[in-house]
Amino acid sequence: MMKDTLDITPDPKVLIALTHTPLKPLDALCELIDNGIDSFRAAQLAGEPIRHPLLQVMVPGEAQVRKGDGIVRIVDNGAGLDREGLGNTLRAGFSGKNRFDTLGLFGLGFNIATGKLGRRTTVITARAQDDFALRAVIDLPEVVKNRAFGVPVEAIKKPLNFEHGTIVEVDSWWPEGDPNSGFIVQLAHIAKAPLRSQIGRRYATLLRSGEENRVRVMVNNEYVEGYEHCVWADSRFVDRQGWGSIPARIALDSVIFSQKRCVQDGTALDTGSDTCLECGESEFRTVEERIRGWVGIQRFDDNNKFGVDLVRNGRAIRVAEKDAFFNFLNDLGEAVKEYPTDQQTGRIIGEIHLDHVPVDFQKQDFQRSSEEWQRAVAHIRGESLLPSTWPVGKRNESPISKLFQGYRKVRNYGRLDMYMGRYDEAAGKAVRINRDVEAELLDRFQKREVGFFDDARWWEYVETATLAPRLAMEECAECGFQNRPGDEVCGDCERILHGKACLSCDVELSRSATVCPSCGASQVPEVQEPWTCEICKEINGVDDEQCRLCTALRGAENPVSVDVLRRDGEFISELSFQNRSFVTADLRKTEPIDVNVFRVGQLRPSYNGSLVPTVTSRASGKIDIFLDIAHSNFTQLGVRPEIAISVEIAQYLYTLRPDLAGRPAHSVENIAAMILTEVWGEQLAAGPEKVSEAIKGLFGRISERLEGNGDAADFYGELDQFEQRDLADRLISAGLLDQLSELRFNGGYLAYCGSGVLAKFFSKYPEGWFGTVWNERLADPEIVGVHAAENSRQQLLGIYSRCLDDCAAYLRFSYVDPLIVTRAGASREYLELRLM
Repeated sequence: MMKDTLDITPDPKVLIALTHTPLKPLDALCELIDNGIDSFRAAQLAGEPIRHPLLQVMVPGEAQVRKGDGIVRIVDNGAGLDREGLGNTLRAGFSGKNRFDTLGLFGLGFNIATGKLGRRTTVITARAQDDFALRAVIDLPEVVKNRAFGVPVEAIKKPLNFEHGTIVEVDSWWPEGDPNSGFIVQLAHIAKAPLRSQIGRRYATLLRSGEENRVRVMVNNEYVEGYEHCVWADSRFVDRQGWGSIPARIALDSVIFSQKRCVQDGTALDTGSDTCLECGESEFRTVEERIRGWVGIQRFDDNNKFGVDLVRNGRAIRVAEKDAFFNFLNDLGEAVKEYPTDQQTGRIIGEIHLDHVPVDFQKQDFQRSSEEWQRAVAHIRGESLLPSTWPVGKRNESPISKLFQGYRKVRNYGRLDMYMGRYDEAAGKAVRINRDVEAELLDRFQKREVGFFDDARWWEYVETATLAPRLAMEECAECGFQNRPGDEVCGDCERILHGKACLSCDVELSRSATVCPSCGASQVPEVQEPWTCEICKEINGVDDEQCRLCTALRGAENPVSVDVLRRDGEFISELSFQNRSFVTADLRKTEPIDVNVFRVGQLRPSYNGSLVPTVTSRASGKIDIFLDIAHSNFTQLGVRPEIAISVEIAQYLYTLRPDLAGRPAHSVENIAAMILTEVWGEQLAAGPEKVSEAIKGLFGRISERLEGNGDAADFYGELDQFEQRDLADRLISAGLLDQLSELRFNGGYLAYCGSGVLAKFFSKYPEGWFGTVWNERLADPEIVGVHAAENSRQQLLGIYSRCLDDCAAYLRFSYVDPLIVTRAGASREYLELRLM
């Protein structure tokens, strides 16, 4: 039979399809930066390193690209390319022989990145030994139109001041209607300072290298600085029983494995084989699985700003990686969060080079199913970090485990846990430094100030945290004698250090003198009248500094006075209203009144009296009502705050019209009912739709309070396919799908999740909700005991979980049964009363 061949060259439209691959604008720009860095690396491997390697990046402004103007330009001063090298760079799918030492692991990366940015890409490249440059232009619409992959290339005169290197220019932005429309706008929208900061984080190790190998990068004519981790020096340490001294920074540099790899296609070769089973080639190289870098302790802790940067050939593939090192897969394959758990903030960081581990297609992550990845993670973190799970006689000695054993808890401020603090004289112990002080230290670190960039000034807060401040001695200006603080008279020359003038003759006396030795006049002012306690109204003697009845200090404010309540209360807008009139029993309208409602703590109007639910201040046209939401009237007897407020307003309106006394409609009860109906009638109707709206509002407020929750990033991995699909649909509707990666790490995605997902999040990670979402806190085992704390915890979690599940189920299934509607409304109200 006659044999023939089929032409399977892909249609040129494949190039257009490639540009629709999901990619972030910054990742596209970094793909082009990678090519320039690879050119420097190739020159170094060839034995002809580039002196002072420089990458210049130009990104147009947003206003410019919206008008269709501007150009993205990346210029490197590498060795440049010949005709074959230029063709390989532009060829979709080309993979060169040296796949181990470069960032551009896939030939498709260049095509996807340039094609997503714009329709036309121009590449100009020149070598030092040539007197010309090569220019190639890829016009994607023209390639498709001509149905050919051919790209015109021509020899041109070298551009001015351009002896060698490569210039990549992208322009001709995609029009509206195309899937890539607006992609360049997203890149141009990023302010140039944060753009330089992001690039400085991704290429930090290259930008920080020694002068010989350091790559310089400029973005819009300003140099990019390599990111610096705010880590304690390796000379700092903590001591732990059974572990000894654990340094705050642990260096890594180990070859954990080596293998023979085919140079042609990267296939692993057996130890005794010299031929690749995949391609039949015999050219191979030994690839060492070297892990180098460091892990350590950040000088401050944070809900999200911790984790390990994982670097491949100079570029950070994963920034602040947490899952791989702080979660452990148990025997059931479930991810168990091991750090941070004792507190919701972490401080283990690091920068580790994994040049040998393969990455995914878009260089967003390492191939976590590969053997290289598995061996690397096992070396860096080992098995479980929790000693309680270790086999007898075998402990986890990995670098991450050592840091975990030494620094996972932050209970002792100072040297013991190596945590910054200050000595609180009132409490007589060390307490945490203020977050504002910490923020100032970090700002000065980022400005690279001496003593703050290194950890000298930071360390002062560790060393002095547990030290009571020394009393400063006071030097006598007359004789120089060192007097103790508070001394009023010099102990040597008897000069008055802290004095006052005599009330009678103006002679200088010591500050505590009660009688003038010169004229004999008393220096104790006479109090003419006794004083009345503002809290219990007890009349006290002139010499009493504390109330005889309630022990309040002289001058203490009454906690239920209107001024104090108004100053310390929390204004509740949804229960307040302004400039509103009501119809009286004689069908006349009242004057407009303003009602301001405040949430306060316990209200006890009289000393040793009973607690009351409300205190009200009335003035002409204005009523201030102060509510104790935690009072038993509201929490146990079922009285709604709206009813209590209506009664207080009704009492005010009733007293305004004594002329209506005796009329059947003119009573506090009837007026309160009218107010309740007019102001809150629809809201309290408790119909299915109203309950649904109220529950939706509740979940909205919950998602706002979850912003920055440290467990949100870990929880994302537990969403099932239907929950992820629903989240994606909501993000698409909001135009935020391209920000999913950022939303994953800061927890912002929770605002776009369904109510069932939020209820599920609470059931998985409840601890982080107390004190941030709920105004209750879990019991401290150190105060109430382990068993009592656990019982309290189970009870609280059960109540909140049931209420959240009731509300989520109600939204999902739209119940109309009156009993179920009532139950859902009660669950919502219970949760509302306990929101922070």
